Amino acid sequence: MIPTPEDHVAITQLLARYCLALDHDDIDAWVALFTEDATFEAFGQVFEGSLGLRRMMSGAPSGLHLGGPPVIEMLDADRATTEQNLLLIDRADGATRSVLYTDDLHRTDDGWRIARRRCQFIVADGLSDRP
Repeated sequence: MIPTPEDHVAITQLLARYCLALDHDDIDAWVALFTEDATFEAFGQVFEGSLGLRRMMSGAPSGLHLGGPPVIEMLDADRATTEQNLLLIDRADGATRSVLYTDDLHRTDDGWRIARRRCQFIVADGLSDRP
């Protein structure tokens, strides 16, 4: 099921705000893009809720997050899945990391939010939980 034009814009904006919040080092704005009980799978670990998200970000590299356009699949009127690629350019040394995100999104009273995000790194052998 494809999204309505309104949902497509709202979901695309959510994922763009994700990248920009990280680029601005605004962790509060970044955490606000997730549901309260969200999970984030990265580096072979699962981080749960806002405290887990903040803990994950305390050790994550900062830099420029260049997100590609998402592929959006509506599950029903209030749930969607997305896939999006991303290129991170590390602020410290300019090194790059290529990432594939897969998401479960939920419509909330505050708009679309990320309920689950999985981060896989694109490496020479394919996809990996670690860079």
